[in-house]
Amino acid sequence: MVGQPKTLYDVRKIHGAIRLTCAACGTIRDHDLEELIRERSFQRRSLDWQVFVHDAWCWRCSPERTAVTVGIVPFGGNDRELRARRADTLVINLALTVLKDAACRASQHDAATPAVRLALRVLRPFLADRTLLVRFWDEAVGAKANPAHETHFAHGWIVAALITRGHSVWAEFR
Repeated sequence: MVGQPKTLYDVRKIHGAIRLTCAACGTIRDHDLEELIRERSFQRRSLDWQVFVHDAWCWRCSPERTAVTVGIVPFGGNDRELRARRADTLVINLALTVLKDAACRASQHDAATPAVRLALRVLRPFLADRTLLVRFWDEAVGAKANPAHETHFAHGWIVAALITRGHSVWAEFR
């Protein structure tokens, strides 16, 4: 990416965090990018980069709305680490997309497809144990017979476990 990003989604290409530095009190605070996207989307605020920079404020100096410098902090010490983390993030989020799609259509169609099996297998190295993956599979297989199954909950538990383990999960799944 050359120059400033156009939206907060563009910062995903860098795979970094947002650092706010207050000019008045000197407070430096790093924010998780996906949490910022989720929060601003929930509040129906713009994800445009220039609007975000204009809206940024220091949580310590909030009544004065002092000048805050917005920066992007890339994860990883070198390019190799950054590329590896980007690749892991992409694989995790693509697998979660497949699982989310399967969870949405589990009550109408058979969710036990090779794509779901592959997505679960891809996520296995990123989780501490396979319990949540087995739970998702069981819920997805049983959802056609019983629409009250908790396939969406199982997907949410997988997302929560990935976040707890420190993996970057897109805001759409949080």
